[in-house]
Amino acid sequence: MNPNLIGKRSDRAKARYFKVLKYQLGILLVLSAVVVVIDFVAAYSMLIGGLIYLIPNTYFANKHFKKQIERSAQRTLAELYASQIWKVALMVISFSLAFMLVKPISVFSLFAMLILLQVSYLILQFSVKTDS
Repeated sequence: MNPNLIGKRSDRAKARYFKVLKYQLGILLVLSAVVVVIDFVAAYSMLIGGLIYLIPNTYFANKHFKKQIERSAQRTLAELYASQIWKVALMVISFSLAFMLVKPISVFSLFAMLILLQVSYLILQFSVKTDS
């Protein structure tokens, strides 16, 4: 295997993943800013829903794409599963805190933003290009 190519594909995937996260953050901030004029509760509920999505996904990306050359496939898969478990745990904790601590909250706005960001990920992951 050519040592110059080690990590090349991973670097492109990492750049694409983080670019998608930046676009999603932009979507979140713009929509929340627009909605704050209409309904303040809906706007901060959207912001909370977006953060519930983005913070665990950023954690997952940082754990998954950390630089480790020449690790085994088994270890990579185990780290991928562990990161995914922690991502889900962070989301569960975030939802719990949001529903316990934030009053009033617009459940529709929170979940609408969460779903919108998930759908945007599905679209953006195929349309975002990175430099090779």
